Amino acid sequence: MKQFLHILFTLITSLAFSQQKQDTSSIAMVASAHPMATEAGLLMLKQGGNAFDAIAASSFMLSVVEPSMSGLGGRLQAIYFVPGQGVKGLDATTQVPAGYIKKAKEAEQGYGAIGVPGMVKGIVQLHQQYGKLSLKQVMQPAIEAASKGHVLLSEESRRESIEIKELRKFEGTVAHFLQKDTVHAGGSLFKQPALAKTLKTIARDKGKSFYTGGIAYALTEEIKQGGGFLTLADMKNYKAEEAKIVKGRYREYEIIGTGLPCYGAIVIEMLQMLEQVDLSKVSEKDYLQYHAAAHHKAYEDRPLLKTKEDSLVVGTYAAKRWKDSLPKTMALPQSTATADHSNGHTTHLVASDQNGNMVSITQSVGPLMGSKVASKKNGFVLATTMGPYLGEMKPGERASSHISPIIILKDGKPFLALGAAGGARIVPAIVQVISRVIDQGMPLEQALSAGRVYQLPDRLLVENHKNVFWKDTKTMDLLRQSGIKIEEIKTIAQFGRVHAIQYNNSGNWIGAADPDWSGTAKGLKN
Repeated sequence: MKQFLHILFTLITSLAFSQQKQDTSSIAMVASAHPMATEAGLLMLKQGGNAFDAIAASSFMLSVVEPSMSGLGGRLQAIYFVPGQGVKGLDATTQVPAGYIKKAKEAEQGYGAIGVPGMVKGIVQLHQQYGKLSLKQVMQPAIEAASKGHVLLSEESRRESIEIKELRKFEGTVAHFLQKDTVHAGGSLFKQPALAKTLKTIARDKGKSFYTGGIAYALTEEIKQGGGFLTLADMKNYKAEEAKIVKGRYREYEIIGTGLPCYGAIVIEMLQMLEQVDLSKVSEKDYLQYHAAAHHKAYEDRPLLKTKEDSLVVGTYAAKRWKDSLPKTMALPQSTATADHSNGHTTHLVASDQNGNMVSITQSVGPLMGSKVASKKNGFVLATTMGPYLGEMKPGERASSHISPIIILKDGKPFLALGAAGGARIVPAIVQVISRVIDQGMPLEQALSAGRVYQLPDRLLVENHKNVFWKDTKTMDLLRQSGIKIEEIKTIAQFGRVHAIQYNNSGNWIGAADPDWSGTAKGLKN
C-alpha cells in the first residue's frame, strides 16, 4: 500500500510540476530541466538556504532523474554572482587521465573514453564555500529519490532507449538502467539503490570517498578491468579550479562567461558582432539572418581560443570581423558548424536568492548516457571525455566543449543568468535568447519560445514547430523567398534548451524553462 501511494504521489506531482514554465518571485528562483530538480532547489530555499544550496540540491537531483544528460560521473561548469565579490567561475570539467594513450581507432563510448569526473568535486566545493545548509540536508531529496524511487518521465525513458544497443554492452549499465533487456518504461517507479548508497557516502564525507576512498577504488578497478585509463592517482590529484572569466560589453550590458574549456568568448564575440546592427528595427527575417551570419563568423574563430581568447572579446575585433566579412547577401557560405540533429548533450540550471546571489551551472556526461558505462558498484554513468566526441586530447588536458554558462550585469547589478544544453547548438541558442530580451524587449518566457536558427554549410536550419513563437508570422515565407536554402525543423529540442533567470526593474526574479523540455521554473513565495 505504501509503495502504491508513493507511486501515485510522485506521478501526480510530476505531472503537476511539469506545466510550470515561468514564474515570478520577489525573493528567490530556481529553474532546471526536470520538475523534481526544481522542487529540490525550491525546498532548500524554503528551509532557509540560499541560491548555492538550491543549485546543489537541483544538481544532485538531476543526477538521479535525468542520467542521460548529466550525473556524478560527468563534468560541470559554473559561473556565479555574489554581492560584494562580483562574478566568479568554477571549472570542474572532466580531465584526461595521466596514463592516457591515444589509440589508432577510438570510440566515444566504452571504458577507454572515460576521464576523471569533476561534477562531484565541483558542486561540493561550490556548496561548501557559499552554501548555508549542511551538505546532507541539501542532498537528502536526491538520496530519497534514488532510494525510494521516482516516476521516470517518458522523455527520459525514450532518450535512454535510443542508446539501448550500446547500453547492453556494459555490465554495470545493464544492472542499473535496464530491466529485462530494455530500459525502464516511462511512468514506472525507478529505484537506484546503488546510486542512493553512493550519494549517502558523498553527503557523509563531503565527497572524499569519491576521489580517494572506496568509491574511487571500486570505480578505477572497474575501468582498469574494462581496458580504460582512469587510476586512483588521477582521482586523487583532480581539482576543481577557479575558472577563467571572460567579459565583454553588449549595448548597455556586461556579458560575463567562462573561458576555455568553455565557449564564453564565442558567445561574447557573436553578440559584439551583432552590436553593429540595430536589431530592434530590422525585420524578423533579417534578424534571423544576422544571427546566422554572426554564428558563422564567430565559429570560424574557434581555433583561436587557445592562443587569442582574450582578443576575441574585444569589441573592436568583433566589429572589424563583421565589417570585413559579412556577406552582403547573407547567403552564409562555408559554415564550420556541424549537422548534429540529436537532442542529447547536457543540462543547465540556474538559481537566485533574496541576498542577490545568482548561480548559473551547466553539467554534462556528453552525448546521451555519456560513455554508456555505468559503475557496477556505484550506480552512476561515466561521461565521455576521450575519443572523437571532443576531438584529440592529451594526458592531463581538460575537455573543451560548447558549454557556456553566462551571467549578465547591468550597472554592476544582476540582470540575467542563463545557459543551454544541446551540444553545438548551445552558443547560438544562448545568443539568440539574450538578443531577444535585450534588443527586442521580449519577456523571458517569450524569448525562450521564439524561433531559433542554426547555420550549416549548405543550408539554414529554422526551428518551426508547435512551441515556436514568431514575432512576424510571415517569417518562414520571407526566408524562403530570400533565396537562402532553408530546412524547417518540426521536431522539438533541436536548437538548444535554455533555462534562465532575469532580475527586472520591479525587483522581481523571473524564471523560465525551455518549452521544448520537461523543465520548470519556480519561485519562493512569501
